[in-house]
Amino acid sequence: MLDQSVFTETIHEVAEIIRTSATPLSKEEILSYFKEMELNEQQENMVLEFLLTPHEEEEAEEETEENEGGEQEAADWQETSDASVLAQNDPDKKEEKNAEPDVLPETKVFQMYLEEISSLPVYSGKKQEEMYQKLLAGDESVINPISDSWMIKVLETARKLAVTSEGFEDVIQEGNMALFLKLTELCGCEEKTDVEAELQGAVETAMKSSILAEEGEDEDEKAMVGKLALVNEAKKYLAEENGREATVQELAAYTQLTEEELSDILLLIQKADQKDK
Repeated sequence: MLDQSVFTETIHEVAEIIRTSATPLSKEEILSYFKEMELNEQQENMVLEFLLTPHEEEEAEEETEENEGGEQEAADWQETSDASVLAQNDPDKKEEKNAEPDVLPETKVFQMYLEEISSLPVYSGKKQEEMYQKLLAGDESVINPISDSWMIKVLETARKLAVTSEGFEDVIQEGNMALFLKLTELCGCEEKTDVEAELQGAVETAMKSSILAEEGEDEDEKAMVGKLALVNEAKKYLAEENGREATVQELAAYTQLTEEELSDILLLIQKADQKDK
């Protein structure tokens, strides 16, 4: 049986490797990270599709009327998004905007992402419920169609939670990752489950964690800048007072920082000074 926690961790690790790799990974290289899990062919294809082309367009299984409705819904969403982005730069429309700030990035990559969403089929509630039941029964073939149908929901959730465009695409990525992992977890559980609620909960939790982590990094960076300034000022003051360069122990006593932390900060200052020369 597939170990869900190991699988989840591996998916995250491989996604990061693909993101940071200087050269694209081959399918064989990607699957090599999962070799000890003994995935079947369908599972391997599912992993590859998610990591390489996670949201390729699926053929709609609904009647023409439903497809037209889905296309219109996606088109309406993009039109609303585009309008809100334009409103940011139009002083005459600023008062008409909702109190909630618009955080959509204006990068080419994100615009391509919006176009991709608008091209995906949107299923009726009845069809989606049928796919949920197949998922719980162990049908892995519905994972990607469900994932695709949730792309707009993931985007809307990110828009409600995020407060700035900075890091917004990372929040989206975390949401989509959590969605995929929750789908694989629910697949075959054969229990009476509110799939919709489970997916929404997983997406929101992952996004909130991503946002908090980003905010934490910003705070850490600000704190480090403050400490660098403090140590620099302490070095200058003690040098003037003592007529010589202060020792680590003297700096520690003056700044109330530990000697270990001071050593790291002094090393950063030294590297910065060398770079400026």
